[in-house]
Amino acid sequence: MTKISGVSERDIDLLLLEEFMSSLEFQVFFLKQSKFKELNLTYVEAQRSVTDSTGESDLEVSFKNENGQIIMLMIENKVNANFQKDQLQRYLQRGNNYIKDNKIIDFETILVAPKNFHNNQTRGFDFRINYEDIVEYFVHNSYLGRRNVYKNLLLNSAIEKSTSGYQMEADASVSDFWKDYWELSLNEANELYMDEPTAKPSSSSFIYFRNVNLPKEVDLVHKLTHGYFDLQFKDMGDQLSVMRDKYFDIMESNMKIVKAGKSASIRIEVPKLSLADSLESQKDKVMICLKEGVDMLKWFRMHG
Repeated sequence: MTKISGVSERDIDLLLLEEFMSSLEFQVFFLKQSKFKELNLTYVEAQRSVTDSTGESDLEVSFKNENGQIIMLMIENKVNANFQKDQLQRYLQRGNNYIKDNKIIDFETILVAPKNFHNNQTRGFDFRINYEDIVEYFVHNSYLGRRNVYKNLLLNSAIEKSTSGYQMEADASVSDFWKDYWELSLNEANELYMDEPTAKPSSSSFIYFRNVNLPKEVDLVHKLTHGYFDLQFKDMGDQLSVMRDKYFDIMESNMKIVKAGKSASIRIEVPKLSLADSLESQKDKVMICLKEGVDMLKWFRMHG
């Protein structure tokens, strides 16, 4: 069967968002799984990637009852990435905050994922709908016409990815650090053109700046916990003498040439950073690091 490569959670988020916004049948399909199935509800809106101080909901779908009061389905969508720290608890906190602020009167949390994700367990969510259930729904509902083919293909591709894909366990503090670093770099070091980061595991301590237009064999890397900013030259680890012949006479006083695995690096030492602590608590150090990274990039563009 044909597959769509590179299916992401965002792709499935948008598929679900489209159906919630355009199909009464799809809304009813989800509501029938919930404690709200006996209520006479009217769709209000659906939103994707709703963020506040407690974190992010992949989807929030709102309905109103006969009295105009709002209830909400709060959906966490997973292809194969593992749960972030306290992710369910933060959904519950978010929903309870909505009630406290009189935005809604009730909510339920929903896990949407392939059947094999965490062995079909709800993992504390109020209920679960599997990708396979949605495929079955599309098969038996003809209102989409030939578009059913694409939607089922997308879902089946995600199911296959979940079977074979790597399940990364995100670390909330590390993910927060990366996001804050990215936001700071946009304001203070936009020459680095850092990509917006996704959720990160605890081991993610190297930031590669991919958009700075360097030769393909050269990477600019901030090794956060090591305290290094490196210009890293692929497959030059055993050719340090060649690197010295080419660069030594034009290097700045704070630069040195070192072996880094199979690569060679022109390195500047910068303050070591802790991924367990907030960026704000070490912002002065990060600012020093970003300045050194920008200066290194400018140096290489002048001499490289």
